[in-house]
Amino acid sequence: MAQDVTYQTKVYHDRDVDRDGDRLVAASGGTFAIESGGSLAIYSGGQFTIANGADFEIADEDIVAADLRRLLVSEYGANVVITPLLNSVKLAVSNVPKNARIVTIIGSDAMTAGSIWMTSVSAGRELLLRVVGDVTGTFTNANTSICLLRSGCIFINSTGGTIASLHMQTSAASDTFILFKAVADDTWAVVAYGGHPTAS
Repeated sequence: MAQDVTYQTKVYHDRDVDRDGDRLVAASGGTFAIESGGSLAIYSGGQFTIANGADFEIADEDIVAADLRRLLVSEYGANVVITPLLNSVKLAVSNVPKNARIVTIIGSDAMTAGSIWMTSVSAGRELLLRVVGDVTGTFTNANTSICLLRSGCIFINSTGGTIASLHMQTSAASDTFILFKAVADDTWAVVAYGGHPTAS
């Protein structure tokens, strides 16, 4: 059988020196396939890059690179502590950080009643939000109250009802917390709570 000289391979070895060395390329229509029992290993010093605009598919569902980055950072992100501005009635930030799993808000003598916004979110995120009194012990925990407002998202309760806003009030006996889960894009569900949170 004669060789088909018109066929253009979709996976090839590229030796373009302008790209800092050799590389394997899967062109349009080409695929790097890892079959059952196979693996792809990246060792110490190696790098795996998902460029901006790339799509990543998990279980037949597409996820864009920006969303994947937010999920990974959220999963492994450090705890975030939010304090008031010095001698101010306002917190140092106006929005709950997007890429944190545990956020603790601390009051002060000046800031005993503040507010903070929760914003858009990708499905699957979890957030534990805590409100505590001044850790220096200069006033009682009962002085701290935070109103959670929403922009670009909704709050829902265990029955699916919409919540306009949430209030988190500490007491002399305990701090307060709310565990949120994003059950859909831009939808925060209250899945657990403790202390004295109230809905309005």
